[in-house]
Amino acid sequence: MPICFAARKKRAVFALCLVFLCSFSACGLRKQNESQATWLTVGTADAGGSMYANGSELAAAITARDEGLRFNLKASTGSPGNLRALLSGEVDLALITADIAAKAKEESGGEELRVIAAIYPSVSHWMALRESGITTVSELKGSALAIGPENSATEHASERVFEKLRFPETGNYYYAGIGHGAELVERGEVKAVHALAGVPTPGLKKLAAEKDSVLLRYENADLEKILGEEAEYFPTVIPKGSYPGQEEDIPSFGVKCLLCVRADMDENLVYRLTKHVYESLPELVASNPSFAGAEDKSFYLEDLPLSLHPGALRYYQEQGLTEDKER
Repeated sequence: MPICFAARKKRAVFALCLVFLCSFSACGLRKQNESQATWLTVGTADAGGSMYANGSELAAAITARDEGLRFNLKASTGSPGNLRALLSGEVDLALITADIAAKAKEESGGEELRVIAAIYPSVSHWMALRESGITTVSELKGSALAIGPENSATEHASERVFEKLRFPETGNYYYAGIGHGAELVERGEVKAVHALAGVPTPGLKKLAAEKDSVLLRYENADLEKILGEEAEYFPTVIPKGSYPGQEEDIPSFGVKCLLCVRADMDENLVYRLTKHVYESLPELVASNPSFAGAEDKSFYLEDLPLSLHPGALRYYQEQGLTEDKER
């Protein structure tokens, strides 16, 4: 049978046109969906800690359930910076540790703070090189230390530790993000780095992978003093195996990290966000050890230092999770 090259060419051109038409239509649909989405900015922290990574995972989990919600992540020095950005309107949502949130609600503007849920625990870590021979936090007295970014929740926790363990008020203390602080330890410029962050903390995990490192323990009496200082702190452990070379549980203290909004955020939008956050928690817990325990009602919903936003409260009430959590 003779081949009609002209007819074949016409069919090929037609098919190619259909491919391009479908591609452009799909591209146009994606752009249309993105343009119609609600974009929200979330205050997190530096990439060396867990707040940025956990905020990114949470945002991705919400968008996977609702393409109408999209997120920009804003790095910062941590909770105090996120608090200021939230109250000023620079961000729409913010991750803020419960100790910082509890103090802020008593200050001017703090009455505008509301919470959706506690998302994950931030835990106190002190990491040093194993070759230092140091095993406890109290042995760091008088040493050069990286204590977290200035005006951060980590710095705040460092100050509480120094006060209760009677460290010098002034010393070789370096303001540094967790990732940078870990680099200072690796270079021998400081003896240890402190992080109040999720477990594992990326910057500390990187340090422990590159250099033989050790997490320092709090002595029981010292830990009791610290826990007595801050109502929002609670006893916890850093489970063995969280970091390369870590062969035992390390007793420490933690604080809830809250997802916060302003009181004037649209109630239906907060309801929508709360639904997706609540439904995302089991998969986040399963995929990331930093969220361990976050799906427990006693963690994400009880003993919060801020009032729930009405949109969040309405969702929880509909689910039979609470009658009234206003404080």
